[in-house]
Amino acid sequence: MNITTYIILAILLFVVEIIYLKVAKKYNIIDNPNSRSSHTTPTIRGGGIIIFLAFIIYAIWFKQLTPPYSYLIVSISLVAIISFVDDLVSLSSKIRIVVHILAFTLIFYTLNVFGIYSIFIIPIYYIVAIGFLNIYNFMDGINGLTFLNTLATFAVLLALNTYYIDFTDNNLLIVLIIATLVFGVFNYRNKPKCFAGDIGSITIGLAIIYFVISFYIKTNNPLIFLALSMYLIDGGLTIIERLIRKENLFKPHKRHLYQVLANDLKINHLTISTGYFVIQMLFNVFAYFAILKGHNNIFLLIIPIGFVSIIYLTIKLKINNKPRV
Repeated sequence: MNITTYIILAILLFVVEIIYLKVAKKYNIIDNPNSRSSHTTPTIRGGGIIIFLAFIIYAIWFKQLTPPYSYLIVSISLVAIISFVDDLVSLSSKIRIVVHILAFTLIFYTLNVFGIYSIFIIPIYYIVAIGFLNIYNFMDGINGLTFLNTLATFAVLLALNTYYIDFTDNNLLIVLIIATLVFGVFNYRNKPKCFAGDIGSITIGLAIIYFVISFYIKTNNPLIFLALSMYLIDGGLTIIERLIRKENLFKPHKRHLYQVLANDLKINHLTISTGYFVIQMLFNVFAYFAILKGHNNIFLLIIPIGFVSIIYLTIKLKINNKPRV
């Protein structure tokens, strides 16, 4: 595709984001600090709507309004709309889960999951997918974190799609990267103009799950799941920690490592986000070259995740055992 097309789309998405920020400010779509927040000043929420709009613009611009992409757009629209409503008024978790199940049903139908896997495996897909979707949402807590992680993940997916195997449309990944960069312009700041909001984090999470499963089905290579590593490590180990503490998993908390680093140790948000990004990029580069060289041993997935998990737990334990002033 001509580079001019991408430049035009970048300008279009940038203008759309500015319009949203003005509308959000006018109608007070604001994330006000509370006891669980890591930010201290009111900030516009829902800036991640640009990712959802990027899907719509892609479908129209590149005329992808028929299956399989039409199903993907519908599933993205389902979670985006319910998430945006949740950004405005808090919805019941039951309503959100039902919509997420419907969206993943469309995704799995599109990817022929129902035709490939047995009835005993499919429920695992639902549990893992919905679990990761919620982890992706929970991890959207400080400026820059969602932006950089999304950029790292879309980048490795684009590289694999270009140089290894065609599992989706390159144009879609490029448009999403452009939209992510536009969001980053307003989010990757010490004083961000906006946060992703549920509509951003949930939409991105669903998109990443779609691409990762699509790649896995075509290659049967588990190393692609390294693209989810940092969020799975922090999100997964935090869930285990809260279970050990017998805490209600559905109640707000501040136990993620990034939250502890930001709130307790007062480390700059962008420093934390960049640190997560660097580690995730190391995972992604390792996965990319390992896949290109034909490796698909699951131990190449377990060992790096296990190694970083040990470092994570060591840091977390050290912080937890540090005397409070």
